[in-house]
Amino acid sequence: MKNFFSELNDCAAAMFGVNRQGVVILIFLPIIYTLLFGGLFYKNSLTKIPVIICNLDDGSAAQALVEDFLNTPELKVISIEGDALNENFLREDTAEGLIVIPKNFSNKIARGENVSIELVADYSSSVIGGTIARVVQSVVATKNFEVLINRRIAAGWNETLPNNQLSLSSRILYNPTGGYTDFFLAALIVHGGQIATVFVLGPSLAIRKKYRGENLFRNPARCLAAKIFLYTLFETSVMAICLAIGIKFFGMICRGSCSEILILVAAYVFCVTAFGLLMGALAREPHQAITWSLFYIMPSVLFAGAIWPRTSMDNVSLFLSYVMPIGYAANDLRSLFVKGSAASLDFHIAILIFMGGIFFTAATLALKFGGKNFVEDNAQGTRFADS
Repeated sequence: MKNFFSELNDCAAAMFGVNRQGVVILIFLPIIYTLLFGGLFYKNSLTKIPVIICNLDDGSAAQALVEDFLNTPELKVISIEGDALNENFLREDTAEGLIVIPKNFSNKIARGENVSIELVADYSSSVIGGTIARVVQSVVATKNFEVLINRRIAAGWNETLPNNQLSLSSRILYNPTGGYTDFFLAALIVHGGQIATVFVLGPSLAIRKKYRGENLFRNPARCLAAKIFLYTLFETSVMAICLAIGIKFFGMICRGSCSEILILVAAYVFCVTAFGLLMGALAREPHQAITWSLFYIMPSVLFAGAIWPRTSMDNVSLFLSYVMPIGYAANDLRSLFVKGSAASLDFHIAILIFMGGIFFTAATLALKFGGKNFVEDNAQGTRFADS
């Protein structure tokens, strides 16, 4: 234990002395991720999506419907045309949707006839296209209800009588506004944390192997244990600060227990720290530790189950979602924030610790059995350079 604390002291001295740039990355990269994406989603919904209204009717009902669209915050009407347009118009302008109010709209409304409003939405971005469709449908449904009420009143119906025989009652739980902050930010914060941790630890361990590897190769388990303890504690604190920024400045909902959130984050950081050490243990050059981990770390947020659900993944994507640490953290972290609980939290924490243990063991073995060859190869390279 005395040797471990001595190693821990040396590790801390190196971390805040020789590797100060790495500490800066560990602190500011997750915070930058939080600020950038928190600022991106700060409105918590899409607003001012540009659309064009093609109004082919001059009647009062059509004008009233145009006013409804103009007063909808999600839409920004950039043009009101009086001529017929088609979907090709969207390719030539900056609009994302086209709303066509047909001829004789007002007359048909007055006569009680059915009339259809046409929507052409650009679904090249499903988020934008889906929002346009939802908002236009809501405006039209509201207008339809208003027309029905007016017709019934005109026909002598009492306004207090029931207006519908069949109605739908719905409840939306946990994220009723569909806010993007609550949907995305937790996953992106843990993604930023893993990038910073892996891309700092891997190269720094490779450099230590190259220039100060004697003690590392003699006592790999002790040296790596000191590193994993120090960096896990440090980066968990940074991640906690990022989540606090999200709550304080970007309105993230937090219904979960702070202790559960911190335990999950710590288990996740432990796992990615161990993975970063494994990359450094295997790499002969610092850049290799980054290159090798790129293919595992960078796309992992897409396979986390937090952005695209596991139930809709193909078999390859589903497999990847279960072998990447973020797949056991991102969705659970969001559930803790918006729901207050995560069904498989204890199991996923155990898996993260288990995966971290595998990475740590593999890194220890890589240093133990590869250290001698690494030292000999470096010695030969030094002699060749001197000659």
